[in-house]
Order: sequence, then structure tokens, then C-alpha cells
Amino acid sequence: MAKTFKAGVDAGNNSLKLWADGSEPLMIPSIYSTYVGNTTEGFDVADFTPEQLVENIDITIVSSKAIPMTNSRYIVGSKVLQDRLTPVEMESKSNKSLDITPVILTLAGLTVDAIKRNSGKNKINISYDIALALPVNTITQEAAKVHSERFIGTHEIIFHHESGKKIEVVITIEFSKCIPEGAAASWGVVFDEKGKLIKRKVEEFGEIKEKTFENAKMFHVDIGAGTSELVTTQGVQYFPKLSKGLGYGTKEDINKILTLWNREVPRYPIDSVAEFNEIYYNAEHHLHSRLELFSKDALHQLAERLSVDIINQINYVKDSVHIFIYGGGSIILKNALQEILEQKGYLENVTFLNDPLYVNARGLLVFASSPIFEQQKKTVGV
Repeated sequence: MAKTFKAGVDAGNNSLKLWADGSEPLMIPSIYSTYVGNTTEGFDVADFTPEQLVENIDITIVSSKAIPMTNSRYIVGSKVLQDRLTPVEMESKSNKSLDITPVILTLAGLTVDAIKRNSGKNKINISYDIALALPVNTITQEAAKVHSERFIGTHEIIFHHESGKKIEVVITIEFSKCIPEGAAASWGVVFDEKGKLIKRKVEEFGEIKEKTFENAKMFHVDIGAGTSELVTTQGVQYFPKLSKGLGYGTKEDINKILTLWNREVPRYPIDSVAEFNEIYYNAEHHLHSRLELFSKDALHQLAERLSVDIINQINYVKDSVHIFIYGGGSIILKNALQEILEQKGYLENVTFLNDPLYVNARGLLVFASSPIFEQQKKTVGV
């Protein structure tokens, strides 16, 4: 019997983070462009290596119930920027449970993972169970059900190499489950992928301690692009009444920065948040220092706004001891946020998690690998 692989899928407004068991996590910028044909032919072009696949995603979604049109071909992620194509991004206030972009990105990510697992094969059949997440302020039982169910089933995809080679991939998603963002991360804070408790060193009332978190009250600050989540859990138990979704993340402010940048620096226009990230996070890019300085005041103001919401929610929850901050937005705001929280006396017991970009994806993978997930899969299959 063929193995069913587990995967955590964090389809953010800024990027898709996908972490499948036995694989390294991958990130794909949340942009795509509809394929309209090549302007040049790929003479003597070598096929992409497994490491190059994620930077060169060119796929035809032959059939999928989640895509309105069959045989739709898309350039996805970094290749859109490399080829200077017109990018399609999610709206800042996008409803992820209905938006087509997370579907395209998820199928693209799973296709890359499938090809890397089956190097050298031109026809691949593979099965996955996936865990997904939606923002706290938009998730409902109905939205979670709709978002989960559109992925369940068979998806036929062709990956195109520039050489003309095609790889046919048939992905069967046996089961899919959607849970709240932020709460998803708690699974990866408490457990590893094999279900074993993780011991973490944390500061607790001025003292460094090593402890597990299966019974600990935790306050999660998940800073995303389109939204941010202020979530309370005890272990992996989610408390909706003590959680709050913010209708903003970093994307809205970055778009304002881009508007000003393109007006004041017309020689070097930046056309998308993905391109902003490509420059901002690459210290060797010729525009990096200029963009970092240009963005400083606006990002500090965003950190101040966010700190007010964080502190208000900490005071509302009252007995939350351990505060974990993560998400892609925490990378760009970390220094300013640390400074503000320290000034206001709220930095104690705060931990900025390692690999903040992948915290939700890893938590979702741990959840997908858990006995609870398996039981829900069996129940639905009855």
C-alpha cells in the first residue's frame, strides 16, 4: 500500500509555506501569472535540478474541482519576478476560503514536493493528507469546511521544464482539515512531528527554565501579511473567547510604502509585495539599504500600532504567562517591536520563535501527523 504523506500548508497573503513529512519546508511567494506563451524557445536548456524547482514553477492544472477552468497554465512564485511577468496577488482583505490563489499555490507546492520525492520519474502518483489554516477573524465552521473540502480529491498537474520536458503529477488529497491560524502553531510549540513533547528554554518571571507546554497557558502573536492573530491556548486547546483576529498585517503598510517609493524613486519601480520582500531581505541587492531606510519610519509606526493591540489583549487575557511571537511579519518588525514592548514593560516572558516564517506550517504538519487528525479522518470516512 502506497504511503500517504502528511503536509502542513500555510497559504499566507504574502507567501505559501509548505512543510511535508520527510522534506525540507518550502516557501513560494503568493503571486502567479497566467501563461500566455514563450517569447523565446529554450534551446539546449538543461532540466531543472530538484533544488531549482521551487524557483521555476510553470504548471498546467489539467483538472481540479478547486479550479474553475481546466487546462489552466500558470507561472507561480519567484519565476513571475524573474521573468518580469504581470503578477496577480491576493487582495489585502482576501477571503482565503474562496480565493483561487491559495489553491494554485498549494497545488504548486505539492507538485514540487512530489517531483523532489520521485526524482527522475516523468509520471507520478502520490497521496497526501493536509492541514490548513484560516485567520481567526474570518474562520467559521462553514468556511473551514468549504476550504478543506475543495482540496479533497484528485488533482492532475503538469510541470513544465524550459527544455520542453513535461512531468505529469496526479495528486490525491485523501483528507484535509482546517483550523485557526495561531492556534495551529501551538501544535508545533508543544509537540514534534512524532508526537513527543518538546522541552523549551524560556524566561519565566526573570528566571530561565526548561519545560514542556502541554498544560501551559500561551499567548500567540502571529503577525502575517493580510492579518495578525492574537490567540490564547492551553497546550493545543484553543480558546476562541480569549483570542482576537486583527484585520491588518504588514501588507497594507508595505503597499503604502510602495506607492511612495514608486512616486519618489520612479527609476526603480517595485511592482508587488513579493518584489519588495526580494529586495528588503537580500542584503546584497543594490536597492536593499535604500529601501530599508526608506521603510523604517512606516514600519516603526506599524509596530507601535501592533504593540497597542498586543498589550491590550495581554491585559484582557490576564493570566497568560508565555508569549510567543512569530509569522513572516515578525521578521520585519522584530527590532521595533522588541524596543516598544521593552519600553512599555511587556517584554518579560516574550519569546520570538526561531524560523518564524514556518511556525504555522510546522504546527500544521504536527497536527496532520497527530492521532486527533487520524481519528477525524476515520470519522469522516465512515
